[in-house]
Amino acid sequence: MNFRFHTPHGSVCLVKLWATGRYGFSLPKKVEITGPDGVTSTYLYHSRKVGLAAELSNRSLVRIAIGQFLAGATGATGEIDDTVLPFDGALTQVRPVAPPPPPPRVRPARIRPRTGLGRSPDGSSRAEEAA
Repeated sequence: MNFRFHTPHGSVCLVKLWATGRYGFSLPKKVEITGPDGVTSTYLYHSRKVGLAAELSNRSLVRIAIGQFLAGATGATGEIDDTVLPFDGALTQVRPVAPPPPPPRVRPARIRPRTGLGRSPDGSSRAEEAA
C-alpha cells in the first residue's frame, strides 16, 4: 500500500508498505518512507510477541514508522519500535493509475450445431427423408 502524508513543516512524504503473503498478512513487513529531499528510510517489522496477542495492523505499522521518521530516524534502516508514539495526522492512500478495463466480450450463443445425418424430432432418420 502506498500513502502520502504532510510533515509538520508542510512538505509531503511518500510511504510504501511491503507486506508478503496473500493479502499482506505474512511477516516480515517493510515500510519505506521517502522524504521531500529524496532520502529513503526503511523500517522492518518482525513480531516479537509471544502467545495469542493480536499483531499490529498494516496502517498502525505505517503510523508508528512515520512517528519514528518524524522523531529523527531519517535515512536509516532499523526495526519498528512499537513503543514510539504513532503519527496522528492524516494519511492519504495513493492508488496507482490503472488503465480502463477492456470492453466486455460478446460471445455467440451456445447453439447445437446441426448435422446432416441425425434424427429429426419425429424420430425418423434424416437420411430416409432425403431419399
